[in-house]
Amino acid sequence: MKIGILGGTGLIGTSFIETAVKNGHRFRVFSRRKSIPKSLSKVPDLEFVSCLLPQSSDLEGLDAILNLVGEPIAGVRWTEERKQLISTSRIEFTRGLVARIQDLKTPPKVFLNASAVGYYGMSESVHPSFTELSPPGDDFLAKLCVDWENQTKPLENLGIRTILLRTGIVLSPKGGALEKMIPPFLMGVGGAIASGNQGMSWIHISDFIHATLHLMTLVTAKGAFNLVSPNPTSNAEFSKQLAKTLKRPNLFKVPSFAIQALFGEGSVVVTKGQYVVPEKLLQSGYEFQFQNLEKALLNLLEKN
Repeated sequence: MKIGILGGTGLIGTSFIETAVKNGHRFRVFSRRKSIPKSLSKVPDLEFVSCLLPQSSDLEGLDAILNLVGEPIAGVRWTEERKQLISTSRIEFTRGLVARIQDLKTPPKVFLNASAVGYYGMSESVHPSFTELSPPGDDFLAKLCVDWENQTKPLENLGIRTILLRTGIVLSPKGGALEKMIPPFLMGVGGAIASGNQGMSWIHISDFIHATLHLMTLVTAKGAFNLVSPNPTSNAEFSKQLAKTLKRPNLFKVPSFAIQALFGEGSVVVTKGQYVVPEKLLQSGYEFQFQNLEKALLNLLEKN
């Protein structure tokens, strides 16, 4: 397939491209960068378009479009200005992109848009876990995800197969939450955060990539899919397993007030959570490489 990818120069985007080209896919990358990043410079037949938002002419000739654009949510203080930036980068960007796609003479066969498990709101309840049929929450992140996903409805109405990727915590030692968690544990001061009961719905980066490719090429796949492992865990259990994998102690506990002092309202990304399962993804026939957290962490950390 000829795949257009927005947000393709970040950790997930570059990893996705590096894997997909081995399966014969070709890419057109759209980025605010002025030139192609070094990480993608050796990808064969890669087209690079520098822009804030692609023109319709830039999107012609694509079989699939994958939109991963969005300003970081975790690890930042949620000022009103930051919250507006978080919303604009998702809702308004997606709205503009969808409008461009609507103008195409030959639209793509499939459109995949990023979303997040924050759609379901925050909960410490393990049973029942959230599935794709669960209703949305009512906090900032949940409302954001609902509005974000709603921007894709015009494409559904045009008959373009549309997939919403409700993604959990993507595990990679090269970026994201796991990269930030490793240094304290290596220094021997790692441990659970707040109550430790908050759910961590995680997915190995390799499973994120292969699940996305699976949905992209499966002609019956449409709608929302939870991109998470079938085995979500608590923050306390995640911390325990990470310490074991790194062969370091798990003695300390970071109080919630310390996280709140750093990130204000944005602390909920770390101190709260939800237990989410990939019911539709499993029903679609996808087979996870890493369902078990211990095996996932061993794979990610031992080879790096």
